[in-house]
Amino acid sequence: MFLSRAVPLTLAVAAVACSSGVDLLRLDTTVRPQTHPDSIRFLVEEPEQPYTVIALIAAHDVGSGFLGLFRKPARTSLQEAAARLGGDAVLVGTGSLSRVGTGGESGGTVLQLSGKVIVFDREAARAN
Repeated sequence: MFLSRAVPLTLAVAAVACSSGVDLLRLDTTVRPQTHPDSIRFLVEEPEQPYTVIALIAAHDVGSGFLGLFRKPARTSLQEAAARLGGDAVLVGTGSLSRVGTGGESGGTVLQLSGKVIVFDREAARAN
């Protein structure tokens, strides 16, 4: 009885965990306090304020949960991941939005959004 309930629960948890849809390359290992995802700005031009790139990030629209019933847009995934790193903004450029193949038998494509997670250098800004 226990096993028949544990297996589906384990599969559901694994499906959610494996479908984050975010690829991340950390460039700075400094531990920062998390920020709120709603505070993450998307910038299309280099900011004038000094900043540090702390990660390169890419996210794609993914289904999560049982059978992919819930969709999470790439933008939301990017904001959440940047906030977990303590970022202030995501710097995106002209090549940041693309369609990528999902592989597998379906041969479909998904929308991918990529950019640089940045933190503003508050000390440098105060000195100016």
